[in-house]
Amino acid sequence: MKADKPFVSAIIVGAGNGTRMGGKNKALIKIGDKSAFRMVLEAFCAAETVDELVVVCRDKEEMLPDAADCTKPIRYTLGGKTRGESVMNGVKAAKNSAAFYCIHDCARPLVTAQIIDSVVSAALEKGAATACGPVNDTVKYVDRENGTVYTPDRSKLIAVQTPQVFEARLYKISAALGEKDGITATDDTTLAEHAGFKVEYVESPTPNFKLTRSEDVYLARLLVKLSEKEGHI
Repeated sequence: MKADKPFVSAIIVGAGNGTRMGGKNKALIKIGDKSAFRMVLEAFCAAETVDELVVVCRDKEEMLPDAADCTKPIRYTLGGKTRGESVMNGVKAAKNSAAFYCIHDCARPLVTAQIIDSVVSAALEKGAATACGPVNDTVKYVDRENGTVYTPDRSKLIAVQTPQVFEARLYKISAALGEKDGITATDDTTLAEHAGFKVEYVESPTPNFKLTRSEDVYLARLLVKLSEKEGHI
């Protein structure tokens, strides 16, 4: 990367309650011989576009063993009551000179340095960008009260992922407006688009799904084993 590249702080969010995972801390779930947090950390340490890591967590002490040999500066901060609060805590803990925030859910352990660098590069050019993937199933919009069903054109649908990268001022404006308007967003691109900003969508070339239920963990473990067998890891 160029020496004059804007400073990028990665906000790694791993403070959720894991309700659909039986209350487990998803950041510490083992995928093969590494925790999800360790896998995410390795990807961000290898990403050329990221300058520092801000880990948003429940307990700093339980994260430290997996971060002992990280080659980039790491800051830690506690999570909030909601994902939005946790992300903002990470933003507040980031270096003051950070020009971009790269927000990533620690529950996506299959992220790669390639994906991170691609999304950051797009955001440096456009102001905001996110990783995404195709939607393979037919999706229905159902109004159970009125019985109406709408089937959107699958070719125009995408599944939004993380990392999501935003110019710092753009993100702060989006978050403030979202709070003012009472927007409850499950991701940060929703806040940016609500504020009128355009987001660039970058398709992930490899699996980058989120650990939500136990079957997701089994699938991630299988993919890691297959990748190791084929010599990709």
